[in-house]
Amino acid sequence: MKQYYGEATDYAPLPPLFARRVRSGSVVTGIALLVGTAFVFGVTAFVNRPLHGHSLPDAPVGVIGLLLPTLAVVMTAVVVFACRSCLRGDYLVVARARAARTALVACFTATVVTCLLALTASALVDLWSDHDRFGATDLLATFANFALGVLGYAAGLFYVRPSVTTLEKFSDHPIW
Repeated sequence: MKQYYGEATDYAPLPPLFARRVRSGSVVTGIALLVGTAFVFGVTAFVNRPLHGHSLPDAPVGVIGLLLPTLAVVMTAVVVFACRSCLRGDYLVVARARAARTALVACFTATVVTCLLALTASALVDLWSDHDRFGATDLLATFANFALGVLGYAAGLFYVRPSVTTLEKFSDHPIW
C-alpha cells in the first residue's frame, strides 16, 4: 500500500468495484447537486413571491447574496462530475486527483465565503424593503446551499482520495 499512496507515482491501482462506484457515483452525485441547487433556488423564489410580491430581493446585494452560494454549489457539482476523469481503467491518475482535490477545496472555500457574505448581507441590508417581514427564506436558501456544498465536497473527496479502509472494503482480494 505504501508504494502506491506514500510515494509520488503516476497511477494508483483501485479495486474494480470502487472504480465502477466512482464512475457512476460521480455522475449521480453531480446531477443530484445540480437538481438540488435548482430546487432550492426554485423553492426560494416560489415562497418569496407570495411573501414579498416578487421572487428576487429588491437590493442588488440581496440578489448577489442569493446567487453566489448557488453558483458555488454549481461549481462543486461540476468538479464532482469531473471526478470520473481521474480514472484510467481501474487506476487513479494521481496528478488529476490532486488537481480535483484542489478544485474541491477552492469550491468549498467559495461556498463558505459566499454563504457568510449572504448571511452578512441579509443581516445588515434591508433586502426586501418591507420592514415587517423577516427574511427567513434567505436564510433557508443560504443554509440549504451550504449543506449541498458540504455534501458535494465530502462526496468528491471520497472519490478522489479514498482511504485505505474504503479500498479494503471494496477490494475483492486483500492486497492492502
